[in-house]
Amino acid sequence: MEIIKHTKTLGTLIIKPIEKQIAKKFIVKNHYSHKWNDSFGMINFGIFRDNSDKCLGVAVFGRMMNSHSFKSISDDLEKDEILELNRLWVDDCLGHNAESLFIGACFKILRSEYPEIKAVQSFADGRLGVGTIYKATNFKYFGVHRTVFYENTVTGEITHNVIMTNSKSIGIIRMNRQWCEGILKPFVVNTYRYIYPLRKISFKLKEKPYPEYSKGKEYLTEYRHNVRLIYRALCLAYILDFSDDFEMLKNWILNNQSMEEIQSYMNLALQNKYILQRAERNNLQHKIKELCSLFK
Repeated sequence: MEIIKHTKTLGTLIIKPIEKQIAKKFIVKNHYSHKWNDSFGMINFGIFRDNSDKCLGVAVFGRMMNSHSFKSISDDLEKDEILELNRLWVDDCLGHNAESLFIGACFKILRSEYPEIKAVQSFADGRLGVGTIYKATNFKYFGVHRTVFYENTVTGEITHNVIMTNSKSIGIIRMNRQWCEGILKPFVVNTYRYIYPLRKISFKLKEKPYPEYSKGKEYLTEYRHNVRLIYRALCLAYILDFSDDFEMLKNWILNNQSMEEIQSYMNLALQNKYILQRAERNNLQHKIKELCSLFK
């Protein structure tokens, strides 16, 4: 299904589904984050002008970052009945008005082609503002929370806290190594939560008035890193034979922790279910036994 919009200022705009790899290419190249996560791209749309093959915008819908959070939203929802608008990019040549037109057309296609989808969730990054586009497209607003990010002082790369803390992903190794190397600068931003109901649902969350305009970030001068994450990263690095990362993390631990602390934190890390699952999945249970005796 595609939707055709005839506009006075922008000409004829066509909104239609596009392939995941095409959407990824445009997001990585043009979105301010320049990032693509594994949960992205279940359903993707592009916006085109006057039958041109040139894509001038991309809307990416995927799984929620917190896959179990649907339970707190509504009793009318199941896990696969809500999507997140993960990424939205529109070429400057179309202007901001095209964003609301684009989102509205995407929702029309979702209603028609994906009747099982009852709602769309999205978050506004406080570094850019409070999410004016969501107000313009009649999303409901459900409040704000503070989100931690890390700035790599060498490369300038910005990474979400979930990569630092997710024991299911090897990203925890890279991020905790960078923390131990002293090249990460943590900061917080406001993250604004919006949900658009495609079907009639009853919300458990309390809807709030749209937020007043704000923009920016705050560096954390009193930040204390969770040492348990370093131990989890160490265990994963050992299990997966990331030898350079393992040596770096091990040296940090030996230089900054007492033997009593090391043994206590190692015991906790080796009880983490995701580390145990990773070892079992790769038939590397012997690595767990080796780690148990490593710091004795």
